[in-house]
Amino acid sequence: MQVALDNHLYNRFAALLEYPRDGMKELARECVDALLGHTGYPPEVAEDVAAFKEETARMSIEDLKGLYSYTFEFAADTTLDMGYFLYEGFKRSNALASIKGMYKDKGFPFDVVAQGELPDHLPVVLRFLAFVDDGDIRKSFREDFLVKALEKLSKNFEKLRDNPYRRVIEALLTVIDRDIKAEG
Repeated sequence: MQVALDNHLYNRFAALLEYPRDGMKELARECVDALLGHTGYPPEVAEDVAAFKEETARMSIEDLKGLYSYTFEFAADTTLDMGYFLYEGFKRSNALASIKGMYKDKGFPFDVVAQGELPDHLPVVLRFLAFVDDGDIRKSFREDFLVKALEKLSKNFEKLRDNPYRRVIEALLTVIDRDIKAEG
């Protein structure tokens, strides 16, 4: 049951971190509700996502799209391409190929899910973690790749205290960290 709920949360976080579309308030509310129903995470996690929902509720979808682009597409320090935080040049290319190979080996429909994004794009990574049945793969991918990159991304958000997406990244980092410790 724990894994199924975690998978559900990973998909919810992926939806919040994809390019904004109509229904974002509802997606955020559903994520908050799922977090409130989970005793393994501190209340601050749901509070962060609720704050994101409240801060973005006052924005038009066009303004939210602009904020998203400014935050994740025009600033390297806050990119959602997680490999950027861990590898440079040829090492990143190898990591991307390795991740894509892992997706293929596990039957993950990368091309459908990614819609042109790189294999290390955070929403794609989260959807893979929700998809994969192999607990060892999920555990090692979270420990060896995702949490390390998220820690760096979260640190970079410290200078963007007024950016609502900071709250989603902080909540996600706490969820991933708790999930790693729970499997420990």
